[in-house]
Amino acid sequence: MKPLRLPWTGRNVPYALIDVIRGCNCICKTCYNREHPRAKPLDEIARELDVIFAERRVEFVGILGGEPLLHPDLVRIVEMIKARGVGAVLLTNGILWDADRARALAAAGLVMTYFHIQSGQQRPDLAADATPDDVARLAAEKTAIAAAAGIDSAVSTTVRATEPERIAEVLGAFRRNPSSSHAFLTLERSMDTIDAGVEAFGKTNSMEALVRVLRPLGWRPFVFIGGRHDPQRLRWIVCHSYQRIGNDGRETGFVTVPPSGFEKLMFALLRLFRRHLPLRSDPPRGAVLVRLALNALTGGPLKNLLFVFGTLFRGERLVRKNIIAEAFPDLLSDGSAECCEPCLDSVVVNGRLVPVCLADTRFVKGDAPCGK
Repeated sequence: MKPLRLPWTGRNVPYALIDVIRGCNCICKTCYNREHPRAKPLDEIARELDVIFAERRVEFVGILGGEPLLHPDLVRIVEMIKARGVGAVLLTNGILWDADRARALAAAGLVMTYFHIQSGQQRPDLAADATPDDVARLAAEKTAIAAAAGIDSAVSTTVRATEPERIAEVLGAFRRNPSSSHAFLTLERSMDTIDAGVEAFGKTNSMEALVRVLRPLGWRPFVFIGGRHDPQRLRWIVCHSYQRIGNDGRETGFVTVPPSGFEKLMFALLRLFRRHLPLRSDPPRGAVLVRLALNALTGGPLKNLLFVFGTLFRGERLVRKNIIAEAFPDLLSDGSAECCEPCLDSVVVNGRLVPVCLADTRFVKGDAPCGK
């Protein structure tokens, strides 16, 4: 069953990023951020927000760097985003994340935090020889702090489809983490080799290869974004799933929601009536169960219906567990870069929105226009 193509185009794209600081307290080998350390002043950030709101009907604005928690005015930045009537999202390595910061940012309007915590990073709170269990414990600690402050959270990891065992470990830890609703997977690329015109992992680490790893683990793509040059190729996917939690805090049931006739009808109605598809929604428990039943009855897995009956009988808690996966740019034979279209993770560079993964490359700053 093929995933549904997300209908966002033009101003209807509901998300964008602001890069508030260069400089970081963590070293990641695949980082695309290669500018000199600098914290942007608030007036410059305000101008970038003006660009975002002129270009898109955003529902959320992501804050990234460098490491945003190093910015001295981060609380004020969150307040600036909230003042425009949208949600603020933080992308952080979590090193400086603690209960006091979480409460202050929640009060300012922060609604979600993405924590990039994985093995191979050089960071003071994780040993160089850290095990997957060490990484999982640290991620659970950081997301629990967010949950206590009323902030939703995601765990973010760079992966290779050629390492299915590691992906299984990452997603197993995600399912056991009660405080995290999303896992954000980025397919590894080397920005240095892409900028030099040399492909890295492009064929072996494609989104199609990742989907082949995810399926045996119980995850199916629900929606996707294609490429600028090839709109049908998977470049950004969401696996939409629900987990049932028992009184002891452990998982008692799990289902993934592939697109069925019901979801196809909903997408068609949205297009017909020109309604804007929201970036995120958190329907009440009853609506989730009805949706899962309709999914099963219109072409989805019948086990989704059994999941509904089991949930009603047990009276247990439902938790959303989604995977978001994105492919870094691929190089094409003519030397241009293939990116997502539309690019949700766009950032303002020189007064225009460009894919953040290419923001420091020649595809934005040099002779090759981005994505063309």
